[in-house]
Amino acid sequence: MSDPVNGYPAAGQPAYALNPEVEKLRSNASTARMLSFVSFLIGGLLLAGGMWIWTNKMAEEAKILGAPMDITADVESARSAAKICSIIHIAVIAAAFLFGIVAVIIGVTAGANS
Repeated sequence: MSDPVNGYPAAGQPAYALNPEVEKLRSNASTARMLSFVSFLIGGLLLAGGMWIWTNKMAEEAKILGAPMDITADVESARSAAKICSIIHIAVIAAAFLFGIVAVIIGVTAGANS
């Protein structure tokens, strides 16, 4: 598809080939984003928190490799999704814990008044 005589790509082809490690970052970012959303069904905070840690490592790797902006943006968006899912899980766990404490206090108070 490229012009073998002049050595430049044909029309519509990218002018550069990405490093396979950089393409792996794009794929891993998509996987991390998907698993962060799946954490609402299974895995909970453990899965979302793990994706947050993984995407932090991917962001560091993208900086080290000098990844293009589109791949860096994919990694940052996956990290944001993992953070949001983790924070939602933490908020739900904290609300359930507080609800349990309030229920116990109300139960103890009602039992003491009887």
